[in-house]
Amino acid sequence: MGTELFNRSGGDVRLTDAGKIYLDVGRQILELEHRMETDFSDLAALKKGSLVIGAAPYRAAGMMPAVARAFQQRHPGMHLEIREATTWELAEGMEHGEYDLAVTLLPVDERLFSYEKVMEEELILAVPASFAPLEAENVPGRRYPAIRTELLAGQRMVMLTRTQFMQRQLEQLTGDAGVQVGTAAVVKSLEAQIAMVRAGVGMALVPTGIERFCAPGEVKFYSFAGELPKRQVVVLWRKGRELSAAARELRDVILSIQW
Repeated sequence: MGTELFNRSGGDVRLTDAGKIYLDVGRQILELEHRMETDFSDLAALKKGSLVIGAAPYRAAGMMPAVARAFQQRHPGMHLEIREATTWELAEGMEHGEYDLAVTLLPVDERLFSYEKVMEEELILAVPASFAPLEAENVPGRRYPAIRTELLAGQRMVMLTRTQFMQRQLEQLTGDAGVQVGTAAVVKSLEAQIAMVRAGVGMALVPTGIERFCAPGEVKFYSFAGELPKRQVVVLWRKGRELSAAARELRDVILSIQW
């Protein structure tokens, strides 16, 4: 059409005014396409087709097998397309219509999204089975015997990267307790982190649910005696967009499973 969509001056790439119009119209077209697909899906009476659900790699491996199995039992002609992404990528993808649903963490932009709570994840300490037991006590409401944060002093930890939620929580936890920990390794995923713990590399701060990746007796888990924030896991969809019958069924399946 002879219209510039991008301005590439100064080493940056920015949308021109025409580019902003193009992007806005493109999103409207995608929304119309999604609406058409929703109507077609409902007409098919859930007998065939697919749904796209977004999840972090950790949840894709830990939660989605049970979800896919339960959904397939209800609708054997349908299948799920599970797309793995970071929490930030899930929100952006949902905003742009890339997913029917996403399983992610709060907080989310409630101006853009609707959600229902799936479960809470307690933050716990994973310790290699070969390490000496830590002094712990039973605390009401905790999943495992609870330790004092001060016991982490001098311990070598398997870290995540600085931008990740769990790493920020570890830094806040040790900072509040006035203790310093060493670095045993730095990885990017919870799956790699718990694999390092299983191998005896070091301890790690992890969410409940990670136990699915461990054989019995391979890792010891401890809760914390002090209050820690819990991760709120939700199923998310775009506000103002009517869910198809299939997407509503999938949402109900996710909420019905006892996590």
